Amino acid sequence: MLYLILSILCNVLLLVVIKSFDKFKVPTIQGIVVNYFVAGTTALFFVGQDFTINEVMHADYFPVSLILGALFIAIFYLISLTAQKINIAVASVANKMSVVMPVIAAFILYNDKVTTLKIIAIVLALASVYLTTKTENKGGKANKSLLFLPVLVFIGSGIIDTLVNYTNKKLIHSPKDDALFTGFGFYIAGCIGVLILTYIVIVKKEKLVFRSLIGGLALGIPNFLSIYFILKALSSGAMESSQLYPVANVFIVILSALAGVVLFKDKLSKLNAIGILLSVVAIALIMI
Repeated sequence: MLYLILSILCNVLLLVVIKSFDKFKVPTIQGIVVNYFVAGTTALFFVGQDFTINEVMHADYFPVSLILGALFIAIFYLISLTAQKINIAVASVANKMSVVMPVIAAFILYNDKVTTLKIIAIVLALASVYLTTKTENKGGKANKSLLFLPVLVFIGSGIIDTLVNYTNKKLIHSPKDDALFTGFGFYIAGCIGVLILTYIVIVKKEKLVFRSLIGGLALGIPNFLSIYFILKALSSGAMESSQLYPVANVFIVILSALAGVVLFKDKLSKLNAIGILLSVVAIALIMI
């Protein structure tokens, strides 16, 4: 349970730091790029054994690390935009209700128990995502121009969670692989980010700012730990993956929504509030 609690806290901290980028004028893409190198370096401290680059490149999990590296930076950027342009609660629900994808995968691939309640829960989870993505502009009307952000976060986060769960069950063979798998995924994301940042600096003439280093440092450590601890929780065998993900995500949704309201004065519409409530009900049903 300790690993699960730590993963939950790190996930909430992630969203708080991302939201703070806008407040402290940290250029989002710059902070994210720094964050991935910080996260990758942090991962190396958790390996605990000697390793070689050749060993990692020939590991079963390495192809998945390449895929995740690209997904990490793309989805993380979308989460940051969602948190900044809408609010933390919408970003959190869109991110964490993607739990339906690894849950469905667990039913199909790992023979997790399928129940009527779990099926109902998946439907409710999808409904909750729809309601929390109903954003409003200042005039009180639905702002459809922002709808694509949480939808893409939902899809991309689901793919990431599914790949992480698959790798944990099928491709990781020793304790040090947890850190190496996530660490090199982060480094790959960082390298992709450097290419994007180079284009932004050269073509769009954006200046690099020192605040990005501080923001990236604050983001990178909990970013790595959030995935590392969830891998450890999955490896513990205390719960089926179709239960563990929902338990984690319900607390992340609730705590991040509270953090947004308390720390950033985020305002939730009635539909957003109903969506969050549905997400809690959906996850509770999946846990049964």
